[in-house]
Amino acid sequence: MKVIQCLLDSKNKMRIHSTTVSEGIAQQNKKYLWGEREFGIIDTVVIHYISALEINPSNPYNFESILEIFIKYGVSSHYLISREGHIYQLVPEDKRAWHCGGSIMPNPDLREGVNEFSIGIELMATKDAGFTDAQNNSLAALCFKIEKTHEIKRYLGHEDIAGELAVKAGLRKDVKTDPGPLFDWKRFYSMKRDYSA
Repeated sequence: MKVIQCLLDSKNKMRIHSTTVSEGIAQQNKKYLWGEREFGIIDTVVIHYISALEINPSNPYNFESILEIFIKYGVSSHYLISREGHIYQLVPEDKRAWHCGGSIMPNPDLREGVNEFSIGIELMATKDAGFTDAQNNSLAALCFKIEKTHEIKRYLGHEDIAGELAVKAGLRKDVKTDPGPLFDWKRFYSMKRDYSA
């Protein structure tokens, strides 16, 4: 499994359309799009989807456009998996990525601020597109790799930690719905088990 480094920091000179990653981050008065973890415990993986559908409808899975979204909104995720299954690391695992926003773990855990103890993985997809076989394979391989370093206890969707419970707790105003009903959790667990067998 190959992981391509593309860190969202001031050292990244990769060109994204009319600027570079480093210039875009500098325009936000930041050096990187992550924070320090307070406790260093990582026990959760949160799965999301992302696309550039709203800003680039003719090419919603354009890598540069998706990076622009991260930079524009000052958000990040540890990993991004393309439709072809390419895995990009955007944030070091030991840092706190900004992928959950206002969030709370489901009952009975109920820890708030899920960014602190989680790893975020974005899959390039839209609400209606579903996920490719290549993405599913790469996701399973990546999660198997993550489990070798961290004691992961839970795999959750963004919807599970930033849904109605988070709104009712006053942690956020909107409900997240990704990765949504087209993400096959049963298949994901089966594929991940195959890697560990």
